[in-house]
Amino acid sequence: MIIERVYDFLNVGEPPGKADCIFVFAGHQERKSYGIQLWREEWAPRLILSVGRFEWRKFYGLDLPSDGGLKLLVERTAPKVRHFFVSFDGDDARSVLVEKGRYGTLTEAQGLAQFIKNEGLQSLMVVSTSIHLRRVALALKAALRGSHVRRTYVAVPENLSTLRREHLCSSQDVRREVWRELLKYLSYRFAFSVRPGILRGDRV
Repeated sequence: MIIERVYDFLNVGEPPGKADCIFVFAGHQERKSYGIQLWREEWAPRLILSVGRFEWRKFYGLDLPSDGGLKLLVERTAPKVRHFFVSFDGDDARSVLVEKGRYGTLTEAQGLAQFIKNEGLQSLMVVSTSIHLRRVALALKAALRGSHVRRTYVAVPENLSTLRREHLCSSQDVRREVWRELLKYLSYRFAFSVRPGILRGDRV
């Protein structure tokens, strides 16, 4: 089936590998749960969770020792501009506001690139839903242009994911999500080709 080929094209996931930091893109809650699992298994000493505008309440169901000041930051931030990174390094946790742009995944990639630069990280494990990873890789390639940071892209395992390849034939919702992600990926490719300023963080 064509839809299976599209799914496989979008999923550039690899096995987990040791890294300086695990970064989990905002979105489905299972992304965060799996990223936390990898962190607790000591694949990396540091963890960053990207928390979108409507996700912060679910954060408190993740059984983490601290929110790093997330709730206080939420209270101080207007709803339309709420997007946060919550980072963990041993017992230290902190939350920061991320400047939002038009392209959500690119916004996260640019925020992560700045964090990497500030912290001097050399390797990164990136966690997201399988079909999201090709767009993630494109956004990070742009945001980290000129950087030598090693990147590993890891998909949430099928048994933990709400979006599974095995459901492509039986679920219209899953097929719709795959086509939607393909369109988003193509829109990124087009935007990068006609508006190079996007790569520098310009707003469009």
